[in-house]
Amino acid sequence: MAIAVDGRPTPPTGPAWVRERILHAPHISENVWWVITVVTTALFLAVWLPILPSAKARSKVSLVPLLGVCFLSTMGKLRGHDLTTLLSIYSTVVLAFTLGAVGRRADVRIAVRQGEDPLGTPASQSEPATRRLTIQYLASLAVSFALYAWLKWGQ
Repeated sequence: MAIAVDGRPTPPTGPAWVRERILHAPHISENVWWVITVVTTALFLAVWLPILPSAKARSKVSLVPLLGVCFLSTMGKLRGHDLTTLLSIYSTVVLAFTLGAVGRRADVRIAVRQGEDPLGTPASQSEPATRRLTIQYLASLAVSFALYAWLKWGQ
């Protein structure tokens, strides 16, 4: 800590202070990651299930967390990742898909209808809606990846 002209210590500033105080990620234990995983899964289902227009779409989306766990556990076993790493990956991916749909009920319904109607009849086409949804998803994926990178490599 530097000493000012009047003898009082000055608070740290500049890149070293930022690295010491802000850029270091907190250590999160495996138990806390389980809580985060359960909360993000519940948020995912709470956001997605009410906005989907059909029972078929709701049943497909309700299987996403199970498929994610199966995929990550298999890949984690093959690559030798520990459980904390797998839970952090799962939580950030689920968070990205949750944030991507928040506030876009009408756009998600249009996109689901377009997926159910692959020929694209005029009633199901809406270019601006899917563009807005895509932009929000890309932003949420970028934020979630930045969060994961900070948690993983910011130690």
